[in-house]
Amino acid sequence: MNRALLELARLYGIQTSYVDMAGQRRKADPEALLLVLGAMGAGVEKIEDVGEALARRKDELRNRVVEPVMVAWDGQLDGRRLEFGYHDVEIKGQPTFVISAPKRAYFPADPRLWGLFVPVYALHSRSVAGTLPLLAAFLDEPFEPSPYSPASRLFWNEFYIDLTRVPEFAANTPIPRTRKAKYVDYRGGMASKRRVLEDLARTFFADAQPDRLPVFGNFVRENQSVEDYARFRAVTDRLRSGWTAWPARLRDGDIREGDYDEATKNYHLYAQWIVQEQLRLISEKAGARGQLLYLDLPLGLHPDGYDIWRNRQFFVRGVAGGAPPDPVFTKGQNWGFPPMHPEAMRLNRYQYFIAYIRNHLRYARLLRIDHVMGLHRLWWIPDGLTGDKGVYVEYPAEEFYAILSLESHRYKAGIVGENLGTVPPAVNASMARHDIRGMYVVQYEIMGNPKNPKLRPVPKKCVASLNTHDMPPFQAFIEGKDIEDRLDLGFIDPKAAREERKQRKVFRQRLKSFRVVAQFLADSMANIVLINLEDLWEEVLPQNVPSTSKERPNWRRRVRPGVEKIRRMADVAVGLSRVFAQRSRPVSL
Repeated sequence: MNRALLELARLYGIQTSYVDMAGQRRKADPEALLLVLGAMGAGVEKIEDVGEALARRKDELRNRVVEPVMVAWDGQLDGRRLEFGYHDVEIKGQPTFVISAPKRAYFPADPRLWGLFVPVYALHSRSVAGTLPLLAAFLDEPFEPSPYSPASRLFWNEFYIDLTRVPEFAANTPIPRTRKAKYVDYRGGMASKRRVLEDLARTFFADAQPDRLPVFGNFVRENQSVEDYARFRAVTDRLRSGWTAWPARLRDGDIREGDYDEATKNYHLYAQWIVQEQLRLISEKAGARGQLLYLDLPLGLHPDGYDIWRNRQFFVRGVAGGAPPDPVFTKGQNWGFPPMHPEAMRLNRYQYFIAYIRNHLRYARLLRIDHVMGLHRLWWIPDGLTGDKGVYVEYPAEEFYAILSLESHRYKAGIVGENLGTVPPAVNASMARHDIRGMYVVQYEIMGNPKNPKLRPVPKKCVASLNTHDMPPFQAFIEGKDIEDRLDLGFIDPKAAREERKQRKVFRQRLKSFRVVAQFLADSMANIVLINLEDLWEEVLPQNVPSTSKERPNWRRRVRPGVEKIRRMADVAVGLSRVFAQRSRPVSL
């Protein structure tokens, strides 16, 4: 391979090889290296451009007197003591942004907690229940219900508003009724709820109660970009398309009066106010009961999302984030979102990263970082290439950890990292050094060594569970239904499927029931044990099949029983009581 190309890639933080899950070193594809360098702004289109680009990059780095960002762990930097926080400091005559942070993140003191996992959208009930709002989503045009492809990491999803708890809601206001169905009708459900919220918004803006006006005013002042977000969503509603298809002026971020309907903008303002009020009340209620609200921070964003539109200098076009091939997804995974530009984030002093971390920690006392390896490196797949042709791009992990540690102490919230998959040892070492808790997932443990399916001891500092939202329920797993599904999808061939069936039979003989494995987790010293509610009645259908979209009804399937029935199910009570008996106290997550 061209030596200058390899050197240029390394100077931009692009790894020219990596070790896969089987321990084999895989070299980067030259075409992929060239395309990623071009996307990062290296000024190369063909191999002949590499020499000049390499000279430019060397000069740029040589002239950098100090790094644009530095970390003062435990407040120590070059012999000076800095208070914890963010500082503008001059070093060698050059300004730099210093993150002064505790070396170890905060974590709640109680050593043995437990709770339930179930997707909020999957619950259904005859009564209206307070729910945990997810991040803002496109539920009309564009349409994307996946919680891992949000419209923003700075705003929330009004789909989960409890209408009866809105102060402007009158007793005689009709509540939209949703028909009973196997799958969630996001588009229809949101349209019905929106009609009510629009009426409530008109009532508020036309004749607000005196005590409500100052509360709303405070909300707008404390959320400085909320009006900009509301205008963005109003233009999206008018044009019924994502911003990448808008006229040039709007696409470039210049929205003017007349580009949108004022009432629609007011609706989005009002909806964000209400959903954040309800999220705050849920967080306060949980805290008063000694409970912890556990939120999830997605790795990516919808390509037409607000955050990318407004902060596009932080995102790289022409590539998509994903994951390299592994035993489950042999062709790799393309997650379809533009990754963040590591150097652009540093030069902007991480303003966007800090903003969306704070947006979550305002309410959460536990925050799960999806694909925590993305703090260190992310698999970038150039447009037009397959998922196995990607390359890893490095990120300034210690600076991310410093921000997470600092903000976790400010908000008294613990940080959990989803460290599953092809995770280098250095990632887990960094997490341990900064007290970011990892995950122990029974089904992943088995899949990691299918020829010898046994469970290693559960570490003390972790969140333990049987599965995750990206895995089949336990009963489906032990029956091997996921093997047949992946064979049907073409993710594995018949030979691999036969081998997996043999391996799964060994696992089924060793761990005969859900209760055995749940007890194994409950008996452990894991910080937190999460029980998937659906496993308690032996569900076999997954909530999500990764690397599929239209092929499977992802993020739409309701749980079979309603909330009222779940409360009366003896098997659920028995299963949970056994877990409760081994843990210190129940915590709803």
